[in-house]
Amino acid sequence: MDASSLRISKFDGTNFHAWKFKMQMVLEERDLWEVVSGEIKAEQCETQLDQATYKRKSRKAMAVICLAMEDSQLPLVRSASGACDAWSRLEDHFEKKSLANKLFLRRRFFTTMMEEGDDVLEHINKLKTLAEQLEAVGAPVCEDDLVITLLGSLSDSYQFLITALESRSDTLSWELVTSRLLHEEMKRKEQGSKGDEASQGQAFITRDNQRKGRPVKKSWPCHNCGKIGHWMAECPSRIQENTERHRPQRAQDSGDRYRSQRANVAQEEDSGDYLFSIGETTSAKSSDIWLVDSGATQHMTCSKKFMRNYKGFDAVDVHLADDGIVQAIGSGDIVMSMKTPQGMKKGVLTNVWHIPKLSRNLFSVGRFTKDVGPVTFTKDGCYGEAKGTKWKIGAREGKGLFKLQMTPVAPEQANAAKSSGCQGGTKSYLWHLRLGHIGHDGLNCIVTKNIGIGIDISSVKKWDVCEGCALGKQTRVRFQSNTTARTSKLLEVIHSDVCGPMSMATFSGKRYFVTFIDDKSRYCVVYLLKSKSEVAAKFMEYAAMAETQTGKRVKYLQSDNGGEYKSDKLARFCAERGIQQRFTPPYTPQLNGVAERMNRTLVECARCMMEHAGLGKSYWGEAVMTAMFLRNRCPTRAIHQDKSPYQVWTMKKPILANLKVFGCHAYVQVPQDKRAKFDSKSSLCRFLGYAEHQKSYRFEEVSTGAIKISRDATFMEDKFDEGPRC
Repeated sequence: MDASSLRISKFDGTNFHAWKFKMQMVLEERDLWEVVSGEIKAEQCETQLDQATYKRKSRKAMAVICLAMEDSQLPLVRSASGACDAWSRLEDHFEKKSLANKLFLRRRFFTTMMEEGDDVLEHINKLKTLAEQLEAVGAPVCEDDLVITLLGSLSDSYQFLITALESRSDTLSWELVTSRLLHEEMKRKEQGSKGDEASQGQAFITRDNQRKGRPVKKSWPCHNCGKIGHWMAECPSRIQENTERHRPQRAQDSGDRYRSQRANVAQEEDSGDYLFSIGETTSAKSSDIWLVDSGATQHMTCSKKFMRNYKGFDAVDVHLADDGIVQAIGSGDIVMSMKTPQGMKKGVLTNVWHIPKLSRNLFSVGRFTKDVGPVTFTKDGCYGEAKGTKWKIGAREGKGLFKLQMTPVAPEQANAAKSSGCQGGTKSYLWHLRLGHIGHDGLNCIVTKNIGIGIDISSVKKWDVCEGCALGKQTRVRFQSNTTARTSKLLEVIHSDVCGPMSMATFSGKRYFVTFIDDKSRYCVVYLLKSKSEVAAKFMEYAAMAETQTGKRVKYLQSDNGGEYKSDKLARFCAERGIQQRFTPPYTPQLNGVAERMNRTLVECARCMMEHAGLGKSYWGEAVMTAMFLRNRCPTRAIHQDKSPYQVWTMKKPILANLKVFGCHAYVQVPQDKRAKFDSKSSLCRFLGYAEHQKSYRFEEVSTGAIKISRDATFMEDKFDEGPRC
């Protein structure tokens, strides 16, 4: 008998709940469970034969249990009197029914969240396991709480399914909800394998000249009845209402009106699956009509007069329901103006397909949900949500038809509107933007105290309310706080904290950032992370860099009680280097105030810059790194002297003459060996920050999204994207 014959992994002290269940199965199969569970006790055996049988089974069960445990766990059962006693000791040790254990498991149960892209079955099993563990320690979770917690922990992309389930009149059972979730994930995986980008030559059920498309999997609500699983054209209720009607003929544009009830319906060659379905409209001009469509996976337009950053591509055939074919020939971005509770706002529809022969323009619910936020359908219209703001994006114009309530803005109008927002062109406001939306007092300190090199203003003038600051920095009135004494030497104390996870990963997959702040200088270094487990490696990297630059040694690392700061790897490193770790008590972030405030400052600065530049949340990593660069070069009250953290750290004044406004457009020179004789010598890019160690700037090429490092650029600090770009 050995562990391999049991076909279960040896218990190493983790995941006792799963190991316990497997062991019970093994013991039941070998007819030993009744001895281990205590169903039969030694004192219940009346004859010597029964007692001998009980002892033999107890010894066999004890052997099975011990052979399925790692050596490190054997001391827990070594002195047990028998299998039943050993099993009870394990349950008492790993399933303590103490208040602390119940609190720990409940906190894990209610805070477990599903990240975008996580496996649904794995997430369901994780919650179910936690519920079973709670039941084992005497704190059972009822089925309603289990269902509610599961729905509340799902990622944003499942909002449509959650809404559909919530609208059901019957009780939601665990089996119903989990089966719908697994079915939805299966459909998404099948649909996702086909891709949805123009560069791949397929989107919203199209086919190129040599390959047919495949049926789309329907995961959006029907516009007619609101149920998920079919398009409006396939809706049973709609079909029943139209049984007496004739099949509509081919859609034809007769001057200013449409006479067909169905037009531009993308169709699979044999199956009859529709991409989108649109009803009658009485609008006067086809090129001005925008319809909200939950089936389309791309925004589509018949005119490119409102498009910016236009790119042509090889024609892609789109098959219509009347056997007609239209072609998509390019894509670009369209700035849309919309009315919100905060007034008129602008946003950008990215990667809009240009299909000249399309009868009407289509707004893709799926693309908006993926790039910006959820869409909710009601009786009177549909509503979009972004950055905490909810507004009406479509009005009902008939059964199942929603007309978009956004207006496209011509490129020249968009640029003029953006340029006019520069506070009268004042230099003070321009430097406010260049320095990451620094406050008036901070900028005035830089100018009057001559803290930086290259500032070309002699006095600071007040500017009007900055919209980026209003959206990114609004806070409550601060309370009175007590200041604490700081260290007198560099690297004596390093403050650290992790911020995240962010709602959207960066383009390189990062969801966290960690800060290391020197107590004396307040000089901050930021590292972007994919997971918290990288903290130990990043601190080693930081310590090596800081000690080399300053010639001093790190003495204390101060952080909260997070598990990332208590890893064996970090503990060994600190012990070897003589670094003492200081932890704040649990649930008292105020005692780690230096790092907490720095994280807040960086996030607010990054948010202001992204709001002003019209960039989406995926750019948060670039914005945070730029915020760190700028904050190190701006004065801070914490130092109590007319110097910036950079100057205290390096003993040099920072050079500010090369600062530019984050997110602005720039023409970056293309190296000679990467262009032909008559190719353009520069390309349009977005400015994304500073490559500090290369004494250059970081850019993103507008047409390709490629990152460029260059010092040869012409900046247009009043030109930006016009809305969230994800």
